[in-house]
Amino acid sequence: MKFLSAILLTFILASCGGMNESSPEPERDDLTRSEEEAVTVSASEHGNTMTFPAIENKKRAQKEKDESSEEESNIEPSQPVEPVYSASSQGITPETIEIPALDVKADITQVGLKDDGAMEVPEDGDLVGWFNRGVKPGGAGNSVLAGHVDDRTGPAIFFDLKDLEIGDVIKVRDGDGTELTFEVKSREIYPYDDAPISKVFGPSSSRNLNLITCTGEFDRDQGTHRERLVVFTELIEETQT
Repeated sequence: MKFLSAILLTFILASCGGMNESSPEPERDDLTRSEEEAVTVSASEHGNTMTFPAIENKKRAQKEKDESSEEESNIEPSQPVEPVYSASSQGITPETIEIPALDVKADITQVGLKDDGAMEVPEDGDLVGWFNRGVKPGGAGNSVLAGHVDDRTGPAIFFDLKDLEIGDVIKVRDGDGTELTFEVKSREIYPYDDAPISKVFGPSSSRNLNLITCTGEFDRDQGTHRERLVVFTELIEETQT
């Protein structure tokens, strides 16, 4: 009991600030001075073991914290989710096109380059040509479709292309039933010999579809219209029909 009384006296003096500099300080058990002052002066003797509630609670909390940290350190870091690409991530070979706002439905044929390096266009005014030297519709980049505004018989397949508005949609399908829906983002008119080739045909991280036709006054000397209309669209949906 004398030993217990000495321990109690030590904590009482510490909490009251009555310990002088020459007095030995009690063992802190990793408690700060402010925590020592908050210790309740109570103890119980169990055989040769004495327990102080505040100190025991502190040790128990620290033990639980250490165990929790150890468990967390054993957890393997999560791996980044790999992107899942659809079957048409490289694009589709287009066969038909539909433009609901213009009541246009047409078949698509493949076109390449002329001997002079210009893009070919379909001979039939009712057909749309896909430039097969470039990106397939649905693939990353700028895919290009071209059609006549008119021909010798009158208005052709893209005669009303100038009437498309921002937000209108264009649907392109392949032979396997994959349908890609593109949304109109902008319309631009360029001189026929000064269109921005890179913007229309060049690389892009977006999945774009650009529609081209003639517009403006017909130049009889050049045998073509003086300007080109380009409708820029971007993929917004893919479905299987």
